[in-house]
Amino acid sequence: MANAREAGTVEGNPLQLLENLSAIKARHAALCAQVEEIEVEQKRSMDSIRAHLDTTVRMVNQLQSTADVQVPPLTEEEQEARDVLCSSLSALNVEAMLTEEPQTQAQSESQNMCEEVSEGTFETVPRSVRSNLKLNDLNTFYKQLSEHFSDKNRGPISTQRMKKLKMKVSDSALKTLQHLKLIELDNKGLVSLLAKD
Repeated sequence: MANAREAGTVEGNPLQLLENLSAIKARHAALCAQVEEIEVEQKRSMDSIRAHLDTTVRMVNQLQSTADVQVPPLTEEEQEARDVLCSSLSALNVEAMLTEEPQTQAQSESQNMCEEVSEGTFETVPRSVRSNLKLNDLNTFYKQLSEHFSDKNRGPISTQRMKKLKMKVSDSALKTLQHLKLIELDNKGLVSLLAKD
């Protein structure tokens, strides 16, 4: 070590290498501390964004439920973006607000007007269409659809939206109601309730 120091060569000088290694370790520790700070700030930012998103969605739903204006359905891209943003918010249950709103007179009337599918009518649907669907489940779903469409201004609804509204939707239920000409299914998969004669 003494010979290397006297010779003044940096390459192969163990003392110089040890000093460099100490400097590198110190720099590494400083960088690790910075990364941890960035992680904490990033988490704080994400929590803030989630909180603001939660508040915004609640306000939009509150405005939509109190106003007589029907918001057009979301595009596929908007639905995907919403799903990505909301997937990490498992505690956020936006649709609960919709299910808690008091029943209006029109809604209670529509419940009374909604006729259940009789067992005889249900049996006319081919087994290949209704699969293993139960009549009770079909009537529950049909009632939920009728309640949803009790507001005349409501447009077609997607199966994804039905699931969010906690409807008992299934492929066989949709096919059965379509076969009975109680609903209409467009090429985008949106469902409309058909008016009874």
